[in-house]
Amino acid sequence: MTGFVDIELLLTLIVGVAVGFLSGVFGFGGGFLIVPVLNISLGLPMQIAVGSAACQVLGPATTSVLARRRSWDELRLPLIVFGGLSLGVYLGAEILHKLSTSTPDANMNVGHLNADRLVLSVYLVLLVILGGFALWESSRALKGRPVRTGWIIGWPVPPLTCLPGMGGQRVSVPVLAWFGFVVGFLSGLLGMSGGLLLLPGLIYMLGMDWRESVAASMAIVWLVALQSTIAHAWLGHVRLLIVMALLVGGTLGARLGVHFSRDVAPERGRRSFGWLALATAGVISVRLVELMKASGMQ
Repeated sequence: MTGFVDIELLLTLIVGVAVGFLSGVFGFGGGFLIVPVLNISLGLPMQIAVGSAACQVLGPATTSVLARRRSWDELRLPLIVFGGLSLGVYLGAEILHKLSTSTPDANMNVGHLNADRLVLSVYLVLLVILGGFALWESSRALKGRPVRTGWIIGWPVPPLTCLPGMGGQRVSVPVLAWFGFVVGFLSGLLGMSGGLLLLPGLIYMLGMDWRESVAASMAIVWLVALQSTIAHAWLGHVRLLIVMALLVGGTLGARLGVHFSRDVAPERGRRSFGWLALATAGVISVRLVELMKASGMQ
């Protein structure tokens, strides 16, 4: 990655501060902003933005895992989804690598355009769905009509198992494995930690209580971050200067954001996430239009 000069490093640090601040204030991870901002605003190749964003998650994820002592029961869900996570991360990272290095003609930009279009398109769909759901769910919660949870409880796909925080309800192991695969694939392709999907999935799909879902998601996020770091580093997608800038900025921003978080109710925090996700989707849609025009000129 030639040409990553001091001003770009400073801008990456600012991105890290902003993302960390949002995480500290509203209680949700702002990592979904990192890849679009690095790619659209700073012009980094998509595979570098994804790989570096995935790698920087490993630091805080490791800290979170080491800070909590876990029982065997809390490790059951991470172990069940481990296989699906591993396969998903590998496939996501490999698809991104193949697209970014595809040069069917002498134009070296073709591969980068393909990677940009795919990753940003998936981000667009994901953020519209999650942003819309967050606004709908927070609106119902503020009106005293919370959304029903446990959507996939009782799916009769054996074998079944019981997990902590589910009140004795049984859930399908194959369904959990496929859930892990989807989380891993999107993490490998998009550079996310997986937390953006994990918490809503564990709470609303499995009906797991908040405390147990947070404990399980921290362990799973660490597994995703570790596997994504290995996969993207092996493929040459990680730039340590970018990772360091994001880590330092994220730490500073999170510490600052925590001081402003006391007056933000959880429902309003989720609503803020919804609007931010939709706003990010709007920016991505504009960029996709530009990419379509650019591809028409190739």
